[in-house]
Amino acid sequence: MRIYIITMDDPIQTYDFIKEIIDAKKDEIVGLAIPKGNRLTLSKGKSKYTYVLSLLLIMGPWHFFKTSVKTVFHKIKKKLFALGISKDPSIAAYAESNGIPTLSITTPNSKKFRTHLETLDIDVIINQSQNIVKKELLSIPKIGVLNRHNALLPKNRGRLTPFWVALNGETETGVSIHFVEEGIDSGDIVVQKKYEVKKRDNFNSIVKKNYTIAAKAMIEALDILEKEEFNYISNDDDKATYNTTPNLNEAIQYRKKRIKSFFS
Repeated sequence: MRIYIITMDDPIQTYDFIKEIIDAKKDEIVGLAIPKGNRLTLSKGKSKYTYVLSLLLIMGPWHFFKTSVKTVFHKIKKKLFALGISKDPSIAAYAESNGIPTLSITTPNSKKFRTHLETLDIDVIINQSQNIVKKELLSIPKIGVLNRHNALLPKNRGRLTPFWVALNGETETGVSIHFVEEGIDSGDIVVQKKYEVKKRDNFNSIVKKNYTIAAKAMIEALDILEKEEFNYISNDDDKATYNTTPNLNEAIQYRKKRIKSFFS
C-alpha cells in the first residue's frame, strides 16, 4: 500500500505519533508534507491570545510551562540547524533519514501540491495538519484520507476534545481513526480504541492516554485497509455532538472544577 502523510511539525505529541507510524510503515510511505500552521492556528475571528490564556487555565501552569519550553527549544534547534550548528529536529528530517521524500508547503489544498500527489499513485493519505482538507484533495487517494481524532466518534466531534470530555465528566473516551469527508469529523470509522476515564483524570492525562494508543490505532487501521477488511464503524450524524474551541469562561469553569476535585 502507498501512503502519504500530511502533518504539523509539532514536538509535543505529533512528532512521536508520526515517528511510530514511520517506523512501522516506512517501506510503504511515499512522501511527507508539512504545511504552514500549528496548534495555535485558529479560525477567523478567534483571538490567539485568549486561546493561549485558556490553554494555561486548562493545562495548569506546570504543564503549560513544560509544553511552552519544549516548543521554544524546538524552534531554537531549527534556527541552529539553519545556521549549520545543530541537527534538524523536525519530523521531516526523521522521515528523510528513513528515505522518505518531504515537502514544505503552504497548504495541502493548493493546486500545485495536488498535482504532485496525483503523480504518486497514492492509496491512503494520513492528514495530521491543522488544515481542513477540501474535496479536490480527498478524491486523490484510491482508498481515502485518514484522520486521528481524540474522542469516540460520533460523539465529541470538533476541536480539543479531551477538554470537553474532562469538563463534562464523561466516564469513557478514546481515539477514533476515521475517513475524512467534507463534514466535520464525519467519515466512517476504521478503528476505535476505548478506555475508562478515571475520577482523577484531567485534560493532560487524557491527552497522554490518547497519544499512547493513537499510533497503534492508525497502524491497525492501515493494516485493515491493506487487507481490504472493510467492516467500518458507523459515524452516525444523528448521534453526533459538536465542540468548538473552548473560550475563556469555559476554561475558567474547568479550572474551578479541577480545584474543587482536590477537596472532594
